[in-house]
Amino acid sequence: MNLPLNATPEPAVLASPVVELRQYTLRPGKRDTLIDIFDARLIEGQEDAGMTIIGQFRDLDRPDMFVWMRGFDGMDARKDALTAFYGGPVWAAHSNAANATMIDSDDVLLLKPAWPGAGFDLSGVPRAGLIVDRKTKRNKPLPGIVVIQIHHFRPGAEIAFARRFETEMAPLMTASGARLLAASLPSMPKTAFHACR
Repeated sequence: MNLPLNATPEPAVLASPVVELRQYTLRPGKRDTLIDIFDARLIEGQEDAGMTIIGQFRDLDRPDMFVWMRGFDGMDARKDALTAFYGGPVWAAHSNAANATMIDSDDVLLLKPAWPGAGFDLSGVPRAGLIVDRKTKRNKPLPGIVVIQIHHFRPGAEIAFARRFETEMAPLMTASGARLLAASLPSMPKTAFHACR
């Protein structure tokens, strides 16, 4: 595609400009139970409400942690999607079973892309529906190991950190064979996040 000088390409349709990184502390031995509920009962209901399930992860160092990410088209879309899902029939039917696996579900970071093009681009990775004969979904679990790093720093340092990460660290990561999936800054100061595979 040829673009005129100073033109920027349209952002990927499926990139999520608002992302939640959610880390749940679970009751001992309950991670697989929650994953089964999540996979079979909760993913499609959230997608139908307008969310993008970016990924879910087993923390290799903490067996009682469930880490997952979901994206939204914006803050208004997030509010509407959360209201629709948590006020709807899917969550009403399965919330007790899901909540019974959890000790704490309040560790949530609300993130935005650290620079233009640093958001999650899930285009070209369709995920088959979980139920036979359902429509193909727009996202797909990422195979392999995903490294998620959260950086904490003093207020006001996030923009300089993001610039340095973009110009120095991201090229080093990709040169060594890693694929940078996203780099984000928080809606609240003091934290930065990046994920790579």
